[in-house]
Order: sequence, then structure tokens, then C-alpha cells
Amino acid sequence: MGIKRYIAKRVLQAIIVVYIVATAVFVAVRSVPGDPARLVLGGTAEPDALAAVRAELGLNQPLHIQYLRWMSDLVTADFGTSIYTGEAVLSRILGAAEPTLSIGLIGIIIALFISIPAGIISATRRSQWEDHVATGIAFLGISMPSFWIGIVLLLTVGTAIPSIPSYGYAPINEGLLSWLSHIILPGLAVGLPYAGILTRMTRSSMLEVLNQDYMQTARAKGLSPRLVLLKHGLQNALLPVVTIAGILFALLLAGIVAVEIVFGIQGFGRLLIRSIERQDFPLVQGSVIVISIIFVFMNLFIDLVYMSINPKIRYGSDT
Repeated sequence: MGIKRYIAKRVLQAIIVVYIVATAVFVAVRSVPGDPARLVLGGTAEPDALAAVRAELGLNQPLHIQYLRWMSDLVTADFGTSIYTGEAVLSRILGAAEPTLSIGLIGIIIALFISIPAGIISATRRSQWEDHVATGIAFLGISMPSFWIGIVLLLTVGTAIPSIPSYGYAPINEGLLSWLSHIILPGLAVGLPYAGILTRMTRSSMLEVLNQDYMQTARAKGLSPRLVLLKHGLQNALLPVVTIAGILFALLLAGIVAVEIVFGIQGFGRLLIRSIERQDFPLVQGSVIVISIIFVFMNLFIDLVYMSINPKIRYGSDT
């Protein structure tokens, strides 16, 4: 199966998954007790006013009519408008997604930058002091929650280095340096725990690879230890690490709300929590669909990275 055909097949599967998620979230948000119209107008609103708001929002229509309208709008990438603000849902999501994606991107880069060298050193120095130090630091990172690390960074780095802002977010269009200075501490807060996880994964994967026959053969051919380690060892050891890193990145984006609260960042996580509390149906539905899109296409991205790391990997019936 060619790469184009494989991608087309995976995209079709992703569309089916997103459709199922959209249907599930449509049913779920309307199963939550409460009346969005009453939440908008308050508990003392008159029945006529409540009926008018329900009609304006389309909540007075039969459920199947609401579903068909929702799906037809979704096909054209129209996620509707927020019940509370009247803004386009897609615009609200994209505005809130930038800081969350920025934190996630910096966090996963930090995690990989730390974990891959640490995992290699730990595996190649097995049972030596370097291995014990790397393992201990990895377990320490895993045991510390991101929000706690964020608080520690605020009280230490944030106060010691005034040039690094400890609150709020600067969009990237205001300047790369300003954006990076606002995002580095939240990125560290979410990246350090994941660095511990990826260090352990890299170490385990490298130890398995180092004992393979082809590694012994490469050494027997007289290749330099560095070349054997990086070209033959790391290339194969990175495959499971890439899988875990991709999954962690998607999970990180979905669960970053605590770090956003610590650093006062109005990101995607806080937007989703507020929309659930307010029963803002269009915003909840749009947010969950965006999360599902991130997950399913992250899996496709991981597969493509697999193929770039190891060109011998192919997908399809002819492998």
C-alpha cells in the first residue's frame, strides 16, 4: 500500500471517529441536568423570557432536529455560536488554543531534550552512578505534579529573574522573545514530569536494543561505538519513545488546565471547564471535537514519524 493511499485510509478512519465523538458529546451534554436558558437569565427569569431564549438557541426543537442541524453545520466547519458571549465557537477555541498549544509544544520539546540524552546515558552506564542519578531524577520528576512544579517555579525563578514574566500570556505575533519568556515557565512545569516518564521509556528501549544481535554484529565490523549507538541503536530505540511522546502530547493538551490556572493563562483547558459549568452546548461540543481531532491525527503523525525514523517500516497488506 502506497503512502498516499495509507494516509487517505487513515484520514477516513479519523473522520469516522470524529463523527462518533460528535454524536456522543451531543447526547452527553444534553443529558446533563439543568437549563441553559435559566443559567443565562438567572433563576428568577419569567417563563416567557425563558421560552424566548430557548427558541433563540434552538433548544425548543425536537432532539433529532437539533442533531441534524448540528451535524449539517459541522460539515461546513460551523461550530455555532457561544450561548453566553455570542462569539463564533471556532474563533473562541482557536483564540484559547494558542496558549495551550504553546505550553504543550515547549513542554514536550523540553521533555524530549532532557529524556533522550538521560535515557541513553542511563542505559549505557547501567548500574553505575550515572544510571542511579538519572533514574532517581526521573522518578522524582514523575512523582511531582505539574501544578506543584509551576508553583515552585513561580516562587523561585519567577522572583529571581524579573525578566521572565510569571503571569499571563503574550501571543506569538507580539514577538518571539516575549512569547517565549511568558511560556517558558509553564512549559517547564508540564515538561519536567513527562521528561521523567520518557527517560524511563528511553532507558528501557535502549537496554533492549543494546542486547540485539545486530548491535553485536555492528560492533564486530569495527564501527565506532558512537556510530553503533546512534545509527543502529538509537534509531530503533526511538520508535516506542515516539509513540509515548505523541500520546503524552495529546494528553498534555487535554489536561493542562491546572498549569494554566497557576500562571493565569486563559487557555483551552479553562475555556472547556467554564463552558461545561455554564452548559454552553456549542462551546462544549466544539471543544471536545477539537480534542478528538488532536488525538486521532496525532496517531497518524506518529505513524509518519515512524516511517521517517525507520524507512523499512511499511503499512498495508503487502508488508
